[in-house]
Amino acid sequence: MMNRGTPSHAITGAFVFLLLGIFAVFSTVMVLMGAKAYRGTVERSDANNTARIASSYIRSMLRSDDEEDVLTIEEIDGIGMITMVNNYGGDSYITRLYVYNGSLREYFADAEMEFDPEWGEKVCEAESMQAEFKDGLLSVKITANGVESEVLYAPKAGITEGGN
Repeated sequence: MMNRGTPSHAITGAFVFLLLGIFAVFSTVMVLMGAKAYRGTVERSDANNTARIASSYIRSMLRSDDEEDVLTIEEIDGIGMITMVNNYGGDSYITRLYVYNGSLREYFADAEMEFDPEWGEKVCEAESMQAEFKDGLLSVKITANGVESEVLYAPKAGITEGGN
């Protein structure tokens, strides 16, 4: 007599198919978990990079304009800013660093021009900036992408508080 359809082959085929299905499901889960971890890493890296860009930019601007009676901390229309006034060829020019509408901005113009915060060039994203002179240092706290960083700068030429 002939044996019809051996059950062992049917069970073996179903078992292999089940293993392939489990492998496919776990592979998909692992890819999704890896993508989520990668996305989180990229987001944290972007936030830290923006904070570093903002603090590095402020530090380099302060270093480039560290001359006698150039640096001032002031507030115009409720916006705190670092102001630097320089003379080039007998004309006075003003540079202002401030945060406005979610961006660290730089405003450079003739010192006689009226200030409008919209005119500032966007440097990078930032939520806030506070500058103060304390213990012989200029302290600038800037928050960018939720990361707060502080620039402590010891001006060689001194600093004044208030407007020009």
